[in-house]
Amino acid sequence: MKVGLISDIHGNSPAFQAVLAALRNRVNSILFMGDLVGYYPFVNECAECWDADHIIGILGNHDQTLIDCLAEGKEPEQSYSARYGSALKRCLRQLSPQARALLGSWPQRLSLTLEDLSVAMFHGAPWMPLEGRVYPDFQGWERFQSCSEDVILLGHTHYPMVKECGGKLIINPGSVGQPRSRSGAAEYAILDVTNRSVIFERVPYDVSRVIQDARLHDPAMSYLVEVLSR
Repeated sequence: MKVGLISDIHGNSPAFQAVLAALRNRVNSILFMGDLVGYYPFVNECAECWDADHIIGILGNHDQTLIDCLAEGKEPEQSYSARYGSALKRCLRQLSPQARALLGSWPQRLSLTLEDLSVAMFHGAPWMPLEGRVYPDFQGWERFQSCSEDVILLGHTHYPMVKECGGKLIINPGSVGQPRSRSGAAEYAILDVTNRSVIFERVPYDVSRVIQDARLHDPAMSYLVEVLSR
């Protein structure tokens, strides 16, 4: 059994579609570690190609911000937009019922069993599900021993990583929509459940639509373009 691992789409539907195409007919299901929204605005398009029968998702910190804004009937704080751009604010104004329902269906953490392998999903970390950051040079690996699961899946940092520690396999597949480790190609991973091995892959895609939107709506935030143009 093989499972696709994805995280941090961030409203980048061209990248998401490229990853779905790359995984098609290669995996039995896909696990998503959060952040469908934020940075880029094409969330409705992501929801349209979401296959709820084959993709299991959890919330990321940007997803939670959007849900909180919906619940309170307000836009994100100015400090949020100053740091991450206008995409979430624009997304709120045009969020489709399909996208709203999808985001509202996800928990902040999830445990599941794949064949005989127990798996825990977090966007951040077990001790801080939404905001914890575990980079490849993390020093506190013993903290993961508090998890009973065999495999612990993370997102949030946008850096791919695999670490074996105390009999546990800790994996971050990197970011679909805004990778920060090397090139702008969309990142994902494939977990072989039977032998507990993981491979990391990248797939190129046409970034022009995403870059054009960022330049139009957030011209002062050059990072939104630069991170996709490396």
